Amino acid sequence: MFNHSIASEIQSSAVGFLLGDSLMMMNHFGDDESQKLLGEDRIEPSFERQGTEARDLPIFAFGIGSRQTDLSFVPAHSLGDLEPLGQQMDQRRVDVVDAGAIRGELIIGHDAANASFRTMADLPLLFVDHPFPDLYRDLVDGRAALVGLGTDDGLDIANAIIAGATRPWNADAFALAPNLTVISRVGVGYDNVNVADAAAAGVVVCNAPLAPMVSTAEHTLALMFAVSKHLPHQIARAKSGLPGEPVGRSLELDGKTLGLVGLGRIACRVAVAAQALGMEVIAADPVVEESPVAGVTIVSFAELLATSDVISLHAPALESTYHLIDADTLAAMKPGAYLVNCARGVLVDHDALLAAIDSGHIAGAGLDVTQPEPLPAGHPLLERSNVVITPHIASASVAGRRRLYEHAIDNALAVLEGRPATVVAPTP
Repeated sequence: MFNHSIASEIQSSAVGFLLGDSLMMMNHFGDDESQKLLGEDRIEPSFERQGTEARDLPIFAFGIGSRQTDLSFVPAHSLGDLEPLGQQMDQRRVDVVDAGAIRGELIIGHDAANASFRTMADLPLLFVDHPFPDLYRDLVDGRAALVGLGTDDGLDIANAIIAGATRPWNADAFALAPNLTVISRVGVGYDNVNVADAAAAGVVVCNAPLAPMVSTAEHTLALMFAVSKHLPHQIARAKSGLPGEPVGRSLELDGKTLGLVGLGRIACRVAVAAQALGMEVIAADPVVEESPVAGVTIVSFAELLATSDVISLHAPALESTYHLIDADTLAAMKPGAYLVNCARGVLVDHDALLAAIDSGHIAGAGLDVTQPEPLPAGHPLLERSNVVITPHIASASVAGRRRLYEHAIDNALAVLEGRPATVVAPTP
């Protein structure tokens, strides 16, 4: 019999029958847009109506999640004298296997290079603590099996966890996963993972620092443009049928100073783009003595606050960075400056920011992250025309989001297979 957690993934649209001790499986793909996006081949629908009709044979069409696999199976001894079906087999539209050997197991991958099949028992189990996008199923097909998917099913047998950003993972949680070897974050930050508890449980922690770099840097620039050019205000005027104002209010970025709080990968990419705009770029980072980007000057945090026309936050969420931007630091900022945050919501005291904006001391803010997240409807920051807020989607470009899952899955499998991975070291 099928494992319950695996059987639950078989789609209700599938049709399944058993013929004696034999199992026959064949794909019949419909017009599935996600399949087109993935560029996958499919068995031609006309196959079922050529020569001896295959509908006379039992068919077991199945899917992993809501995405069909690329496999078709027919028990060899069931073919008989069905020559047209044999012709289809010869054209490599159908893979013929010994059904008796696989009865009761769900085959989910086919290595075309060596024509070997992998069963569920062969594959590592990846527990996903949130709903897994169907569009990325190809990243695991034939490499791993998914369990959980937003539930706790399979946590007790999982070899790895693919972790989102919200569910906390600590000693109590790790105790529920005795077979766990690695937890891999779909993202850069890992503040929801207790690294010390993971180490004590013998669990490796991974993150994906390169995956969101390009998308997040671009979104940082988008927010900087949106708030410094006062786009919400101007869009509202246009929608109301009003003309442009006779006196300009937007900031010309050329010649202005951009202050980067933190100088990691994303901030470095922002720095290069800002320099191309003609901006002077300075940075404050307690662990960086010399900038990896030519022309970026390392300064103290106090100097950065006092001299920057735009401040962009790129710091991690730590006890030392909680409300790094508060009433005092906002008061120390240059009058009329703008604030951009695509890092972590806890870096900013939102009540203090609102007060600084309403007083006119801060000209505007662009926030992709907030505290809480998302902000509740009607929150005052959402009502300000000089504040642009997006719902933590800086990395959510088509390429960026796919890279996040690709890197997270690759890291998990690399650890399980003893290959190099991006590992987070526990704090001494």
